[in-house]
Amino acid sequence: MEKMQNLLSRIGEWSSRNRYLVAIKNAFEIYMPLIIIGAIAVLWTNVIVNDQTGLGAIWQPIMNLSFLNPAFNAINFCTMGIIALGITFLVGNELSKSYQLSSSFCGFLAVVAWVSMLNTSTSMINLQNETITISGLFSSVLGTDGLFTGMVVAILTIELFRLFYKVDWLKIKLPEQVPEGVSRSFEYLLPAFIVLIITSLLSLLIQKTTGVYINELIFNLIQKPLTYVGGSLPGILCLTLISGLFWTVGLHGDNMIAGVIQPITLTLMLENTNAVEAGKAATNIVNWSFYRTFLATGGTGMIIGLTLAIFLVSKRADNRAIAKVAIIPNLFNIGEINMFGVPVVLNPFLIIPFILSPLVAMTFGYFMTYFGLCPVMYVTMPWTMPPFLMGFLAAGGSLMAGITQLLAIVLSVLIYIPFVKMYEKNQNKMDQEVLNS
Repeated sequence: MEKMQNLLSRIGEWSSRNRYLVAIKNAFEIYMPLIIIGAIAVLWTNVIVNDQTGLGAIWQPIMNLSFLNPAFNAINFCTMGIIALGITFLVGNELSKSYQLSSSFCGFLAVVAWVSMLNTSTSMINLQNETITISGLFSSVLGTDGLFTGMVVAILTIELFRLFYKVDWLKIKLPEQVPEGVSRSFEYLLPAFIVLIITSLLSLLIQKTTGVYINELIFNLIQKPLTYVGGSLPGILCLTLISGLFWTVGLHGDNMIAGVIQPITLTLMLENTNAVEAGKAATNIVNWSFYRTFLATGGTGMIIGLTLAIFLVSKRADNRAIAKVAIIPNLFNIGEINMFGVPVVLNPFLIIPFILSPLVAMTFGYFMTYFGLCPVMYVTMPWTMPPFLMGFLAAGGSLMAGITQLLAIVLSVLIYIPFVKMYEKNQNKMDQEVLNS
């Protein structure tokens, strides 16, 4: 146990100090409110004011509000539709902070470098058989398809800028009388120019040698394989297991793997959202809302199951007192009271159900969805959304999705019950030994 604890502690320390993973995690946390706002817009146009798939199909008067749908479509596009642009800026912004560079300038530099590597024009033949050139950024590149490219380019950009900014003779020095802001902008000028020369030439080299732009290359070589593996049941179970192992030694497992899990599951989620917006079926069973629904009901480890198990079988006043305090936070998926109050951390009796419960719940949710008993989730929900409502709204207002989440909670309670009994038996034994000593 001690060896595993030391190993996980070393891995956790490396993960928490890895500036790239931290920057990616922070970027997604900052952008999350906009994703949720976009999800609300999706609920409006697809679940509420929609006469095909929403409330309008059973209550026609709601369609009188359909004139607002273009505004909500615009909200969806300016939040989730340009997520690659936002994440690129934020990764550059967050990474530059670890180097004590200007975060705002570096964020914009990351975006500019990213755009310099994209295909910004294409030739088409019109109805008159004339070749015309269309310039601009394609919406697919701004959305999920460009997400991993944006993160990679942002990291490359900041590392290059940091390297060149260290070279003193590349900084244009102005007299002391010049305002500090103006003077600093000239110091950035040559390093930034060299960075953009490099990214533009690199893009040209990739395009000439492979026949595709960097976005398509990274999408095929990195993003597609990662989302395929992370979007599979074995992949998400492995990541869930890793998160649980970190938690059991007192490390915040969700934060430890956030830099990996968030880009994958949010990409899969937004693909579902885009499909539904286009009138198609959502197909990615594993996604961000699915992950949160069957990993963290009550808190990571389906820990509301522990609270309910204590209410059902506990005979100890101390454990029941903790459960009474924990139940309200559990309803908003906050489980720290259980983690450190019962505790679960470093508790050999409760580590097993803590790790096992989300694995079983996730497998149950996956096959319920796979066999069509629960709809595929396509709406991003706040992580504090209470049980039943999380599944219900994430699947676009599906009662069966909410019921599936409740059934997963029942499974977690059944898993926790025998271990709570064993834990209390050991507590009673330890109390008796203290009295006899």
